[in-house]
Amino acid sequence: MERLPVLIHTFNSYRHLWPGMVRGLEENLFSMAPIYWGTDIRPEYPKGELNAVAGMPCDIIFSGEAEWSDRLRRLLVQIPADYVLYMQEDHWPSCSPPDLSEMMEIVTQNNLLRLQLSPATHFYKLIPGQGIQYFDPYSKYLVSHQPSIWKKSFLLDCLRPNETPWVNEYKGTLRLQQSSVSRAFIDRRIAIYPCDWFTHKCVKGKVVE
Repeated sequence: MERLPVLIHTFNSYRHLWPGMVRGLEENLFSMAPIYWGTDIRPEYPKGELNAVAGMPCDIIFSGEAEWSDRLRRLLVQIPADYVLYMQEDHWPSCSPPDLSEMMEIVTQNNLLRLQLSPATHFYKLIPGQGIQYFDPYSKYLVSHQPSIWKKSFLLDCLRPNETPWVNEYKGTLRLQQSSVSRAFIDRRIAIYPCDWFTHKCVKGKVVE
């Protein structure tokens, strides 16, 4: 099985978050997976210099300027893989994540559409499983942008034009719950592997300690 690619989704206005994210990737994730660093536009310096700013060898891809959901769609279609570990630039790895090969085995064996790799919270309505917990079809955050392994086609299906990440989480979840057909489609196919391997370092665009 090919290594699972990781997409770090960012944009140039959040460049102040890049150094911490890069440190976390270099120390805890870079050797485990190919990294795609997706930002909006090429800054006013060469791509090689952007590679140096990012601080690591990686595939740097561009979405162009647009709202979050439109930028994400443009990045995803540039990644030649059926699954992707999606992360935002403010989820800084603080230790190694669960073994990604083992996580992909869980995804394929359970035919999952999304496997979230984060702590479980009281916001989620969960159903116990073998090593994982499934999101109840009526749970909040069926669509969540906590670090997750997504089936890329499903993530693309969850996107609508001109949505922020917060609107997408809320409205995307409602869209999945809107009919018995869609609820049946996602039943026991969205899950969480509870783990604590990153810190959320940004509130309203500012780094928090």
